[in-house]
Amino acid sequence: MNVITEEKIIETAERLAAEGKNPTQVTVRAALGGGSFATIGPVLKAWKDSKKEDHALAEVQVPEMITERLEQLQGAVWKAAVDEAERRLMVEREALKVAQESAAADVAEQKESVAALEAEADKTSETINVLTSELEARGDKVENLKDELQALKEKSETNRQTYASTLTKLESSLQAAIERAKRAETLHEKAQSQTREDRDAAAKQARADLSEQKKAHDEAISKLNQTIKETREDSAAAVRKAEESEQAAQAKAITFEKESQRRGAGEQACQSRLEAAQRETEQVQTRFAKLEEKADRAIQEAAELRGELKALRSMSNPKKSG
Repeated sequence: MNVITEEKIIETAERLAAEGKNPTQVTVRAALGGGSFATIGPVLKAWKDSKKEDHALAEVQVPEMITERLEQLQGAVWKAAVDEAERRLMVEREALKVAQESAAADVAEQKESVAALEAEADKTSETINVLTSELEARGDKVENLKDELQALKEKSETNRQTYASTLTKLESSLQAAIERAKRAETLHEKAQSQTREDRDAAAKQARADLSEQKKAHDEAISKLNQTIKETREDSAAAVRKAEESEQAAQAKAITFEKESQRRGAGEQACQSRLEAAQRETEQVQTRFAKLEEKADRAIQEAAELRGELKALRSMSNPKKSG
């Protein structure tokens, strides 16, 4: 499992910066191979702030102290004071520019993060819609299989009743044949008074009729039994197949439902990250407004300082001012 730690985030940001790439939340997340913007954002911002502080400290210069006597270098002192005010104003302007660029970069980065999250949310929503459609189709298929199974059961019951009726009829035919055989024997006994040739011919004919009827009956019974066996096997196989299809469809439906629930949880988490990114964007915009306000105050203070210096210079050089 790839655990995203603060050290990994800083190390990745340093590497991207060394490669000449801008270490934003999106580029750092892509280089890490994943992670939450809510985890990456604060660490990356703290790292950038520390870089800015280091850069600012490196540029701090201690102004030269004016140690010569004020009487001899009064003009130079006033010029140095004015230059210092100008320098401070320039520094404030540069700081404001850097802050504005940093705030604009933060806003752009947050917008990029929001766009990435919105794209992920759209993709997740599209996947959920597809899974929902497939789940509905599976449900329809399960219902169709249930209908087919019920039809097979009804057809099997109808065939069973038909075969039972046919068997009953065949048994009745067999019983009728037995009755005819008995009647033939009775006729044979009655024919004892007839000639030997007539008796033999009648008995032979009766045996032939009985044999033929028995053969036909046996063939019908055999054919019926075979048909019943085949129908039972076909019906059992069809029922098993329908039940297996129904079970498989139900299993797939359960799987799709779990996947849909998991996607729904992912979409909710994505929405939470999107809201967090939007809140952070609003905070950056607020900081940007405060920086602009601070810059306005700095410009106003510099103008007031310049006016005070001019007034002091006029007071120290009344002849020049007159």
